[in-house]
Amino acid sequence: MKPVVEQLLGKTIISVQAYEDTPLYGPQNMRVMAQSVLLGGAEGLRACWPQDIRAIRPVTDKPIVGIYKDFPEGEDPLDAVYITPTVQRAQEVIEAGADILGIDCTIRPNRGLAQLTEMLEQIHTRWPDIAIMADLATLEEGVAVANTGLVDIISTTLSGYTRSSLDRKGEKPDLQLIRDLKQAVSLPVNGEGHIWELADLQAVLDAGADMVTIGSAVTRPHLITERFVSCNRRWRAVH
Repeated sequence: MKPVVEQLLGKTIISVQAYEDTPLYGPQNMRVMAQSVLLGGAEGLRACWPQDIRAIRPVTDKPIVGIYKDFPEGEDPLDAVYITPTVQRAQEVIEAGADILGIDCTIRPNRGLAQLTEMLEQIHTRWPDIAIMADLATLEEGVAVANTGLVDIISTTLSGYTRSSLDRKGEKPDLQLIRDLKQAVSLPVNGEGHIWELADLQAVLDAGADMVTIGSAVTRPHLITERFVSCNRRWRAVH
C-alpha cells in the first residue's frame, strides 16, 4: 500500500470544487475554500482541474486527490467518461501537484475494460509512485478494476450517475455497494456520494468504508441553501 493511501485510512476527505456557472468558480476561490475546510479539520482534499490544484497545493501538505472533469460536447452524461478520461489529462493533474489521481473507472459501451486497462498501464509506467483512486458505479466494475492490480483505492463516486447504476440514484449513499465492495476486493474503499447528514456519514462508516469523501454538503453553498429553502416551502405548503 502506498504511504499516501495509508495516510488516508480512516480519514475524511473534503471535495473542493465549483463549476463555471457558480460564483465560487476559480482557483483563488477554491484556495480559500480549501483553507476553510482545512481549518475545520479536513484530512485530505479532492480538487478538480490543474489550476485549482496548483492554487491549493501551497496551503497544505495533506493529500490531494486530483481530477480533471472533461465533459464531451453532445454526449449524454450517463454514457460519457469525463473524470480524467485520458493520459494527457492525468499528466496535467499530476504535474499540478496531486498526490492521488482520481480516474473514471466505469465500464461503458464506448470504453471497455481493455481500453481502461491500457490507460491505467500507461499511467502506472510513467508515474509509478502516484496512487490511483478508481471512481466507479457498480460492484462488477470494482472487481474488474481491482483485478488489474493497477489501482490503489476503489471509490463509489459514480454510483447513480451512469446508465448501469441509475436504479441506485437517490438522496442517500449507496451503502450496499460499499458493503459488497468490502466483501469482494482487498483494496481500501472510499465512500463517496450523497453524504449530506451526520447520519449518512455514520451509515457509510457502518457499511465499512475505509475513508470518506464529502463534497456538496460542505463546499457547494447554493445546493445547501436549496435544500433548506425546499424544505421550508414544503412545510409551508401543508401547514
